[in-house]
Amino acid sequence: MKNFSPFAVGILMVLIIGLIMLLPVDGIFPMEYFSPFQVEYIARSLKMFVLFALSAWGIKKMQLKSLSGLSPEYKWTSRLLNLIPIYLFLLGFASFTGNDISAIVPSDVLLLLFGCLVVGFAEEFMFRGFLQPLFIQKFISRKNGIFLGVLFPASFFGATHLLNLTVNDNVPQVLVQSIYATFIGFFFGVLLLKTNKLVPLAITHGLINFFFLLGTLPGVIVSSDIQEGSQGTGSLIGQIIGYMMPMLLVLPLFIVGLIVLRRVEKEEVLKKIKR
Repeated sequence: MKNFSPFAVGILMVLIIGLIMLLPVDGIFPMEYFSPFQVEYIARSLKMFVLFALSAWGIKKMQLKSLSGLSPEYKWTSRLLNLIPIYLFLLGFASFTGNDISAIVPSDVLLLLFGCLVVGFAEEFMFRGFLQPLFIQKFISRKNGIFLGVLFPASFFGATHLLNLTVNDNVPQVLVQSIYATFIGFFFGVLLLKTNKLVPLAITHGLINFFFLLGTLPGVIVSSDIQEGSQGTGSLIGQIIGYMMPMLLVLPLFIVGLIVLRRVEKEEVLKKIKR
């Protein structure tokens, strides 16, 4: 394992994710039976399920269950820490309220929820469940090894969001998205080490996406007040604030992650590596 490069694995993962996400799965579903929204989320869910299955297989193959938070041997500890990201649920839902939602189809809401949960499980199993244990095993002998073992997978997680440039030509927006993904990825990585459980993180991840994407549901009619407020972001300053806001929202999670990381016992992590 000492000669195993987690950086090479991380780069390979990003390439695999990019290739799978570019697969033209959308064409399988006839548009006369499905709406564009349904086709998008069904196709995305299928792709993410493949990535989830690959990462779950990798965790088992590399015997990483203890470090990945999937071993029944370790109890779910420090559970209250899992409640910290709830403020993101509330913020996401608050941005959705005030709109006319009478035309929303319930099946679309369920599809959005399912799709977001699949994404949450796929990304957490890939980056926290599989890649993070590889980095921790590589750097655990160093003085700041646990910090690096959490930071590098979070950075790869953030870098993966740069793939959005293939569908979004707004470079500043994608770059900021990559940064705040790194912040939240770092928090989740620390939380995994402190709580010993991956599944709650995957659910939390999926729910954060769900609440912030409620406004994208077909049938949502944005209220006139919200439309007038969004017009004010057309200026350069307004655009900068709009880009920076998501990063500022998750910055507290990164700070909390740094604080909680100091309470992670290196000896406990070493025990998981030896199992």
